[in-house]
Amino acid sequence: MNARNLALWRTRGGVIALATVVLIIGTIAVFLLAGSEAPVSQAQTPEATIPSSGTGPADAPSAETQTPVQRTLLFQVTDKEGLAVANVLLATGGGVNGGSQIYLSPILLVPVPLPTPLQSTVGSSDTLQSRTGVSMLLGVRVDAAVALNRLALAALVDAIGGVPISVQESVRVADAEGKMVEMVPIGARTLAGVDAATYALTLQPGESQVARMRRFAEVIERVLASLPDDVESMRQVVLSLGSLAKSTATNDELVDTLMVVHSEMATGSSVEAFLPVTTVRANEAAVIRRPIGPALVESLLPEVRLTPGESRMTRVVLARAGAPVAKTLAATDSLVSAGFTVVEAGRRPRGETMIVIPDADPGSVSRAAEVAEALGVPRSAVRIFGGGRPIVDVLVLLGDDASPL
Repeated sequence: MNARNLALWRTRGGVIALATVVLIIGTIAVFLLAGSEAPVSQAQTPEATIPSSGTGPADAPSAETQTPVQRTLLFQVTDKEGLAVANVLLATGGGVNGGSQIYLSPILLVPVPLPTPLQSTVGSSDTLQSRTGVSMLLGVRVDAAVALNRLALAALVDAIGGVPISVQESVRVADAEGKMVEMVPIGARTLAGVDAATYALTLQPGESQVARMRRFAEVIERVLASLPDDVESMRQVVLSLGSLAKSTATNDELVDTLMVVHSEMATGSSVEAFLPVTTVRANEAAVIRRPIGPALVESLLPEVRLTPGESRMTRVVLARAGAPVAKTLAATDSLVSAGFTVVEAGRRPRGETMIVIPDADPGSVSRAAEVAEALGVPRSAVRIFGGGRPIVDVLVLLGDDASPL
């Protein structure tokens, strides 16, 4: 799948301006509403599901069947400025399907909780920020994140003896005065570490993010497929990265995951995909393209979908069902200020305002009440989802009656 590019807004004013554009994008289907004073259970219709929201994982496999459990690792590489310009969500195979690599645009907006470009999350003092943002946006569990700088990527390439690449277009790096300081010329050759890093991480003038992402995919997939086959050698590779890499996982956890990823890559049982996005501003900002983006994630990561109440912060999927943009922006601001993480879900058919929860569990009801309070709407707007993929954690449909907000 092709991916387009996405987002860089560092100030709150920039976020609001960008959100105005984002809210105009996208259409999917929605619920029908019946009025009531208490949470009302609602029968499912084909339009009732929101493809972008996560769902609960399959039942845990029994120890007797030895069914593999799907694991995820967000793998990021930073450039000289410390921006995570290369990002891929690695997933091992589980009981349903094989492994996968989902490449994410560095300018993809992720909620942390304000919309922030993925490339800007690794420099945060919160070491979980990139992991949390991707998890919240995609509605899946991200078990760990690891961020390497370009020297660490170069070291990995050198450790496997280089990567064979057929360079279709030369990659040039110029200094501030426009003088070329690095170049990877056209032709088929084995690239050593520094050249491979330059090839994978450099964005050429006027080039799309997807072009760079594809070059990174060439390099990292060859690296992962060529890593050592034995645990002790893999551990030495991880340890050799030292201060050039930081991770939310322990070394042993990284080794275990990389061993499985390596095996699947080497045997060709892993699938490559690029998360489809819609560009908000060329090479500055992008949002996940609905419904095909969430559908891709769900098809490749069926066993790691978030369950209600599992995420670090309450995840609120916000859709505009007739409310004007200004009211939707105000609702987003109110929810973020109240401590919720908001995932924008575009527009839905016009209707009344609803707060939809997956079940009547006390935790779900409590979260719905808190959302209603933050939005200033009555609790009678709460509805209980009647089946299918559960909502994680709360779905808000802002209708044309959203004047109280």
